[in-house]
Amino acid sequence: MFKSTHLGEVMETCCSHCHSRFYINESQLKQAYGKVSCSECGSVFNALSALKSFDGKLPPGYLEKLQQQQAEPASDQEAGPVAEGDFDSETDFEDRRDLSLHEAMYGSERRSFFSPAPLLWFIGILLLIALGIAQTIYYQRYQLIEISRYQQQVINLCQVLPCSETEFASTEQIKLLERNVFTHPVSENALMVTGAFVNQAPFTQKLPDLLISLFDIQGYLIANRLFKPAEYLRDDQIRGVMKPEKPVQFRLEIVDPGTDALTYEFEFF
Repeated sequence: MFKSTHLGEVMETCCSHCHSRFYINESQLKQAYGKVSCSECGSVFNALSALKSFDGKLPPGYLEKLQQQQAEPASDQEAGPVAEGDFDSETDFEDRRDLSLHEAMYGSERRSFFSPAPLLWFIGILLLIALGIAQTIYYQRYQLIEISRYQQQVINLCQVLPCSETEFASTEQIKLLERNVFTHPVSENALMVTGAFVNQAPFTQKLPDLLISLFDIQGYLIANRLFKPAEYLRDDQIRGVMKPEKPVQFRLEIVDPGTDALTYEFEFF
């Protein structure tokens, strides 16, 4: 089969059975949608399937003969159109129309813009994108839960897929409700630290570590210590997680650093 190129006035085609070559023009292609009969072997073949531009030298008198054929009714030619009986039904001739050069080269089939295939591809691509986003959110859920703009997406995803509440943490959404530091009522050289905090995040998260820092009047750090939940909660309150908007009470007994400790600071980690 020849590679199709830009069509000229005279083209060349090849019999698919005996491989004989013939000159052909657009008017001949119009006769029967490109179906022609081979003058060498008598086979009927589609001239469009092997159509290519003819750039060689034409036989003497070919153009004159071509003009005469165009002026006269179509007759048997070297590569002439097939007869009416070669069509599948009578309606082929009723529906027949002139072929354009574009149709002669690429065929008359036209793809509809509303074909279901592109739509199915588009839906498939959207599903793959959604699946990729869901996988990214799920595998990074414990990091994304700390960012408020992604929290609802993670919460929705965890309603379908398993997630561990003890791994969720957003310390920025823990609010200290009250804090008190005073001399221990029983033990000497000791301080009592009490207070409460609440989880303001829209999800259950793990209990944080509590850092208490003491400073002097000039703001210099005197002492600090990081306390685990098991240290600042009573035994009956240790549960590992805290529900949203439910206050958590804490109490600690620490060594008194002396009269220089005048201010204190609480932080969650």
